[in-house]
Amino acid sequence: MNTPFLPKNRIKACIIGEGNYNEIKELTELGVKCISIPKVKSLDDEISCHADLLAFNCGNGNLLAESSIAGELQSKLSHYVKIISVEGIESPYPNDIGLNVFFDGRNLFCNLKYVNQELKIFCVENDIEIIHTNQGYTKCSICAVSDSAIITEDDGLASLLKKYQYDVLKIKKGFIGLSDKHYGFIGGASVKISDNELYVSGDIAKHPDYSLIKDFCHKYDVSLIYNQNRPLNDFGGIVTII
Repeated sequence: MNTPFLPKNRIKACIIGEGNYNEIKELTELGVKCISIPKVKSLDDEISCHADLLAFNCGNGNLLAESSIAGELQSKLSHYVKIISVEGIESPYPNDIGLNVFFDGRNLFCNLKYVNQELKIFCVENDIEIIHTNQGYTKCSICAVSDSAIITEDDGLASLLKKYQYDVLKIKKGFIGLSDKHYGFIGGASVKISDNELYVSGDIAKHPDYSLIKDFCHKYDVSLIYNQNRPLNDFGGIVTII
């Protein structure tokens, strides 16, 4: 896969945090094999098994993974990808954002000051431009709708991505669950599972900007798949493998 965040066909396998029982059940019912990863003790409990912090599919047969889960992932995924172990993913912020990046196949958007060194090397070797963002939780804050359209709550990301010719829908902050301490982000609550399907964890229809979100997705021929029987939730997304 060259663009794991933007699959063209229905994805078949992904990495996901083991505590996300609802999401695992729903994705499995959609035909996606879920390879679970355990909580990582170096991260705060509310984000301790967030896949978008713990692994990154480079898109060329290599996958970066936090060191304590790298061995387990290699044993499960050796037929599909080579696992490169990464050190230093730990709380507090910004030490937890080294792999929380948005890659569109052309550019890698991240907080350049804290992005993982192995990821920097990958970009240099593959002539990928690294674009700095002030928002450290870059991937958490970006919901990819198409290769030219994203949804975000972040003002800075909205302005930056518009400069790179993205159609951007800026939505209200909050309204997405994470913990009793913090609210979550739209990118952590959603994931493209095919070219025209966006899976969302929980009832996106309860979001105050739902009509805008629905219309924006419809503009790009993308359908929303969600469970209206539970609250909208930032579950840390998935890392697409196949």
